[in-house]
Amino acid sequence: MQSIHQNNPSIAELESLRKKLKKDRTLIPIVDYGAGSHRVQQTVGDIAKSALKRTKHAVAIAQVADYIDAQSILEMGTSFGITTAYLAQKNRAVTTLEGNPHIAEIAEKHWDSLGLAHIQCKQGSFAESLPSLLQQWESEMHLGFDLIFIDGHHQGDALVTYVEQIKPWLKEGGVLVCDDIHWSPDMEEAWNSLQMDAHWTASADFYEWGLLTTRAGLTKEAFSIRF
Repeated sequence: MQSIHQNNPSIAELESLRKKLKKDRTLIPIVDYGAGSHRVQQTVGDIAKSALKRTKHAVAIAQVADYIDAQSILEMGTSFGITTAYLAQKNRAVTTLEGNPHIAEIAEKHWDSLGLAHIQCKQGSFAESLPSLLQQWESEMHLGFDLIFIDGHHQGDALVTYVEQIKPWLKEGGVLVCDDIHWSPDMEEAWNSLQMDAHWTASADFYEWGLLTTRAGLTKEAFSIRF
C-alpha cells in the first residue's frame, strides 16, 4: 500500500495527534513479529503509550536528517506513524515498513489528515517485506537512503541481520539509527558488535537509540550522550 501526500505539519499538529492516539480506546488485533506484546488485541492508546518514540527523541532523529540534508529515508517499524511524520518533514521521501496491517491503516489515515508528502508504507513482517524490497530496489537501480532507522523486532541477532542486509543501501556518508539498543542484554551485545564494525567511521549512544555513520573525515570513536 502506498500513500502520497503534500504538506509540512507543525510539531504542535504532530503532538496533538500523539495525544489523541494515547486516549484512543479502540481495540485492534495484535500482530507481533518481534519481542513485544503477546496479547491478542490491545487498545490504540495502550499501543501508542508503549510504542511511540518520545517527542524529544523523534525530534532529535528528524534533526539528524536535517543535519545531513537527507532526501531519502528508510524506516523499519512504522507504528502509528508519528516518527514517520517527523522524518517526512521538508518533503523528504520516506519508505516505512509495518508488520501490523491494522496499525499501518491507522498511520496512513493520519498522514492523509496531515497532508504529508512522499510516504510509502509497506506492510508485512521485516522477514517478508525487506527481502522483497531489496529485490525491487536492485531491479530499479535504487540510489539508496541517506538515513535508515531500525525501530522494530527488538532482538539482537535480528538487528545484526537487518543491518547487514541494508548496509549496501545506505549512501556514502549516510546515517543508521538503531532503536532500543539497551532493551535487553542481547540488544546491547548486538549494538556493541555493530560499533566495532570497521565499516562505520563513528558511533553515538543516546541510550534509547544508537547512531552509526560512514561519514568521511571522522576519527573512529564511540560517543555516549544521554538526554
